Amino acid sequence: MFLNPPYSNLTDWLGKLADHGRGTALIFARTETRWFVDLVWQRASAVMFLHGRLHFHLPDGSRARGNAGAPSCLVAYGDGDALRLAGSGLAGTFVNLGNSSLEAA
Repeated sequence: MFLNPPYSNLTDWLGKLADHGRGTALIFARTETRWFVDLVWQRASAVMFLHGRLHFHLPDGSRARGNAGAPSCLVAYGDGDALRLAGSGLAGTFVNLGNSSLEAA
């Protein structure tokens, strides 16, 4: 399962994903916030901090002028999602959070 939650209601969506225990979410890397501490640091299996900012594209495929405006990360819940994230080949830094049975990648 992949989730790009609405940022206006992020804690509800991310909380449901954490409760579900399997899936990966694309979110801003707001590591100091209460929701990040509670729903990522304490409950996720792994995080991939993406290098650089994400850029959006228009329906015709051309790149939009601006970027996402903040650093982003992919948050994995469950061993399977964490393993896929670790082997994704994405430009980023993978962090095993130790909240599952996943061995250090």
